[in-house]
Amino acid sequence: MPRSLRAGLLAVFMIGSLLVAGSGVSAATSTATLTAGSLSIAAAPANFAYPSTALTGDVINLTSSFVVGVNDATGSKAGWNLQGVVTVLTDAGSDTIAAANHTISGVAISGVTGTAPTNSITPGQIPTTAAKIFNATANTGKGKSTETFSTALTIPADTAAGTYTATLTVTIVSGP
Repeated sequence: MPRSLRAGLLAVFMIGSLLVAGSGVSAATSTATLTAGSLSIAAAPANFAYPSTALTGDVINLTSSFVVGVNDATGSKAGWNLQGVVTVLTDAGSDTIAAANHTISGVAISGVTGTAPTNSITPGQIPTTAAKIFNATANTGKGKSTETFSTALTIPADTAAGTYTATLTVTIVSGP
């Protein structure tokens, strides 16, 4: 048998052997079933205070902040919103400071473990009936995050001396 024919047959035999050996390869499928978790306020706002201040006969602007921790483990991508409501500030003598004087001036986001929330709510007066104060638009706010709300309180020039208190309630609702 001529040398070139032997070399050609050897090459065909080697290629055929590789094809037969390769036919033993198989593929495996990996699966993971994930169920929806919950949407919750992981850390409710703690009591917050404005600095003790002497009345001057002028309007006084005070600042403070409160923090809300959110956990969106739903896997829904629906987004969510925080709704807030504040009551009138009242002292022991029944003197009041209007709830309209209590405002949110900004929100900082930290502690993000997933996708950071994208807020489309403009800061302003803290509502006196439940209304949105912050939101995570669709496809944002997934995982955990901490929202720090900067607040301001305007004290009218004719306010009576006293310790004033109000109640701030924050809830979370699915959807931006």
